[in-house]
Parts: sequence; structure tokens; C-alpha cells
Amino acid sequence: MSKETSIKMEEGSGSHESQFNLDGILSELGSFGKYQLLLLFLLAFRDSFLAMCNFNYVFTAAEVGYRCEVPECELSTTKFNDTWTSFALPNVSNTCYRMAPQYASNGNYTEQDERWLSIWSRNETCLPEHFSNRTMPCQKIVYEDYNSIVAEFDLGCEPWKRTLIGTVHSLGLVFSFIVSGLISDRYGRKVVIVVTPLVVGVAGLIKSFSVNYWMLLVLEFLEAALGYGNASLVLSLETVSQKRRVVFSCIVDILTSIGSAFFGLIAWKVPYWRHMIRAIYAPLLVVVFYIFLVDEGVRWLLAHNKKHEAVRVLNKVAKINKITLSQKAKAMLIKITEERNKSDEANQSSPPEQAHLLSVLRSRKMVMRVALIAASFFCATFVYNGTIINSTTIWGNKYLNFSALLLVAVPTRIVTAFTLMRFGRKAPICVAYSLCAAFFIASAFVPKSIWWASVLFYLVGNMCSSYGMFSMYVVAMEVFPTTSRNSLTNIANTVGRLGSVLAPQAPLLDQFMLGLPSILFGIVALGPAMLALLLPDTSKAVLPDDIADAEKLDEQPEEAQPVPSGTISEQEKERF
Repeated sequence: MSKETSIKMEEGSGSHESQFNLDGILSELGSFGKYQLLLLFLLAFRDSFLAMCNFNYVFTAAEVGYRCEVPECELSTTKFNDTWTSFALPNVSNTCYRMAPQYASNGNYTEQDERWLSIWSRNETCLPEHFSNRTMPCQKIVYEDYNSIVAEFDLGCEPWKRTLIGTVHSLGLVFSFIVSGLISDRYGRKVVIVVTPLVVGVAGLIKSFSVNYWMLLVLEFLEAALGYGNASLVLSLETVSQKRRVVFSCIVDILTSIGSAFFGLIAWKVPYWRHMIRAIYAPLLVVVFYIFLVDEGVRWLLAHNKKHEAVRVLNKVAKINKITLSQKAKAMLIKITEERNKSDEANQSSPPEQAHLLSVLRSRKMVMRVALIAASFFCATFVYNGTIINSTTIWGNKYLNFSALLLVAVPTRIVTAFTLMRFGRKAPICVAYSLCAAFFIASAFVPKSIWWASVLFYLVGNMCSSYGMFSMYVVAMEVFPTTSRNSLTNIANTVGRLGSVLAPQAPLLDQFMLGLPSILFGIVALGPAMLALLLPDTSKAVLPDDIADAEKLDEQPEEAQPVPSGTISEQEKERF
């Protein structure tokens, strides 16, 4: 590949030896050499366990069947389902009321009724005539199993506490994405890639020793607020050339989806929530060794005038991939190194990094772009997170359903890689979310007798949601400049995360109408389908390095060709 690319570049550059851009160098280095493959697996390992932790509450706070304890019928052993439950309990599942015994005064159990209870228990009989047609509140709750915090912290009659865990987690992510984006753009992608998993791992392990509900809730928020972020996606987009950035990012996401799908199996085989949490959080501590294994992104280094370090990384990639760079590429790297001191002096006189964010506020186009992407993320995260959380309530094995919803991302990413390159960005996103709406709404009206069709529609709808979610991230990364790419993306994503804050409450709608959550997901999915049409198509544009480049994306015609590998624009000449 390097030989063919080098020849092409030499032909394209002609006599202009200095006209050699970063995209051309990355093309020579290849996209799937040993260096990139190692980076793929390192990012996939990190992101797989982070994804498991990000959805830990799906199983730790899973809904559990419960009923009132009926001491008149609970004799030597307590069974969740018994023959007497049909007349001792209301004909409603998961209720905090029971049928009042005949001896109870006005449906209220009092201390003086202990004598009646004693006589009843000695008879060892529990008959329908022993109960009235009145109901009374539960004195104690019996759970179907005791694997989740719902049973351990007795949350059966307080369902809002169960869903509040997911909401608090999502609120923490709102804070996390702002902080991680600012840190990533200011101090580098590597800092976020290494530090956030360590924070999540430590906080999660401490969380597994929670002594009560409120301690767990606080740790859930701190874990989400101080960890996570999307630095991996940013680094993967910036590591390879323009023609390979979508494919490379899709492969990272495919490996991540395969890895995170094991969470369903782990939760199945290790159902007790404390043990399960330790099983998925402890591996994140290994990421500390990424300090020696992962390099900073070259685009970030060049954008921040760390040219000497950028040249070192590029030479390292060439050495590991056993690539011999062309003479023009070597000359360009030498020129960058020689201009290091001059660039450093210019960097000292330039405005600080915060000015990049302030300059966005002065750009109407960029503000509108942030608003559009934020609104799209709001709808996208509500639908995607809501469908994952709601997967445990649809027909079938909840563990296999959860894994299946994550594994559908594998064929989805393959389709994503081809369609985003072939048909641009806007049309595929619009079509994906339109289909998403159709399949989710259809799944809600399938008769119970053909439950498998409902599950199938739900899975296909989730595939479309996953497609749209990933594509929106790609578009967000491509429309913002390198100097503030992660910050602006995460600012938009932070506003959008309010959708994921509401998502954990969606399963509660089943109480009003079976399938109502799916209908709501379908309606909300129409939002990004329409908003995507207002964004610029960036499929054939190079990644913008500053605000001026980003603003010009709207001016590029749909069929604009990418900058040839061997030549660079006037702005790129000035930068180099």
C-alpha cells in the first residue's frame, strides 16, 4: 500500500516538494498496520468494559417480581409463587397490597389479631374463605429473587428509586462529557483515555460495598461524573487518513460491541449485583498501563504546536509498521522539526486554548451547528439508551436480549462503513431514523401470540438507532475543528444527554399501556431524521483544523472532491 500511495503522491505533488499534508503522510503509513491494529484492540478493550459499566444499572437495578408477605399462609417455608396466592393476593402483579383476612378490623391488621393468626397457623390451612374482598397495605415484601439492589434495599414499593439510579447516572454523564471534552482538547486525548477508566474502576469497586441505597446513588453519580467521555472515537478518527477514518472508527466500535455484549452473559452467570459489579469494574484498572502503550493523537499535537512530539509519533508508526516513507514525507518531517522553535514562539504569542471556545460564540454558523447537533443528540440518546434499558422488559431472556441489542451493532457498523462513504452523511441518517420510528411503533402492536415478531422488530429498530447514533457522532467530529473538536462535540452531547436522563423512566410507561415505551421511541426518532438534513455533508471534506475551515464546510458543494493526497491548500501551506 505504501509503495502505491507514495507513487501517487509523488505524481500529485510534482515539483512542489514542500506540498505534503498530514493526510498524505497518514496514507503512506497505512491504516491497518501493526501499530493501528494494536491501537484498535487497546481502545476496544477499554471501551468494552466502560460500556458494561455505563449500563451496569440495567441489571443492578433490574425490576424484580415482588408480592406482599401473607403470614397467614407463609408456613414453614416461603415460596414466591404458591397456590394460595390466587386468592390471598389481588389479581395484579407487583402490588403493595394484599387481601385482608376475615379477622382483620376494617382491613387493618392489629396486634390483637395475633391470637387469630396463631390459631390459623396451627390449623396449617389457607383457604379462600379466610380472606375478605377488602385490601390492606403490605407489612413486608417478598421478592422473586434477591440478586438486585431492588430486593436488597427493599425498593419494591418505591419503583421511582429504582429508575432514579439510571437517571442519576445519566446526570453524571452530562457533567462528565463537558469535563472530559475540555480536558481532551486542552491536555490531549491520551489523558482522558487513561484516567477516566481508572476513575470508573475505582468508584465502581467502592460502589460494590455500598451499605444502603443512598450511598450507592452518590457513588453512581460520582462514577459517571468523573469518568467516561468519547476520547477514543476522537483519537480513532484523527489517527488515519480521510478515506479511512469512518472504516477505522467502525472497526473500533465493532470490537467494542462484541466485547460489551459479554455483559449479558456475565450478568447471567454472576447474577448477584455486588459480585457482578466487581467482575466488570476490576478489569478497567489494567488501563493504567496504557500510559506506555498509547500515543497522543498526531493531529492534536500539530494543532497545539507540539511538532517535535508529532514527528516522533509518526516515525514510531513507520518503524512499527515497517514502512519506508517517501523522500518528500521525510523532508516534510524534517522541515516540521526544524521549524519547531519558530512555532513554539508563535504559540507563546497566540491566545490561550479558551479563545477557541470563545470564538465559537462569535460565529453564528458554529453556534447553530452546536444547537442542531445538541437537539439531534437529545433525541438519539433518549432512543438508544431507552431501548437498551427497556430490553429487559420485552419478551424472552433479559440477559440474551441485552446482549443481542449490543451485538446488532456489529452488522450495523459494517453497513455504516459502506453507506456513509457511498451516500454521504445526511441521507443515511435520515433514512435510518425513519426506519427506526417505523419498526419501534410496529413492535408495540404485534400480538402476544407472535412475540418473536415483536422482538425482531425491536432489534431491527435498535439497529437503526445504533446506526444513527454512531453516524451522528461521526458528523459531530467532522464539523468541528481540531482545536476544539472534543469540547464542542461534548458540549452538544451534554445538552443531548438530557435525553438519556429521561430514558430510564421510559419503562414505567408500560404501566399505562403495554408497548407505550416503544411507541414513544418511534416518535422521538423522527427528530434526528429531520434535523440531519440541516447539517453539512462532510463525507468528502478533510477534517477542519480551525473555526474558519469549519465554517467553510457549509459552502462546499455536495460533489466536492477531497484534497488530493499530494497537494495541500493555501491554509495548510501556511500552517506547515
